[in-house]
Amino acid sequence: MKRLLLAALIGTAALVSFSSCKKEYVTNYLPGVTFNTKVVSSSWGVDNTGYSFSNELDFPELDAKYFDYGHVGVAVSFDNDPNYFINIPSAIGPYNYRVEYKIGKVYLYADYVGSDNKPVRPTNMLVKVTLTDADNGGN
Repeated sequence: MKRLLLAALIGTAALVSFSSCKKEYVTNYLPGVTFNTKVVSSSWGVDNTGYSFSNELDFPELDAKYFDYGHVGVAVSFDNDPNYFINIPSAIGPYNYRVEYKIGKVYLYADYVGSDNKPVRPTNMLVKVTLTDADNGGN
């Protein structure tokens, strides 16, 4: 009985040690691409209330494929604190930031919500726009 058990143990060990493992590499065939652009304070337009600011960015890379099936992510980093990015939409300081886009354009909005009723244009910033490709899900 001990010999059978020993033989089974040796057979199992041999099978495990001689079986080959196959490594599989997954390649991301739907990569994202990121563009950084500077937005200066003086480039913000203001509406007739004086409390809502807007900025239109040309993005020819934002084509129909990205618009229909991809994802557009926007983050900002301010000149006074360039060590991190903040995703939009977000409330940052006295502004509520939001973004809209269409083919070829990205629109940034900064709605002033400060309590001092003295709206000024947002400060200089670096805007990061990330376009992520995706497959059509069948819709």
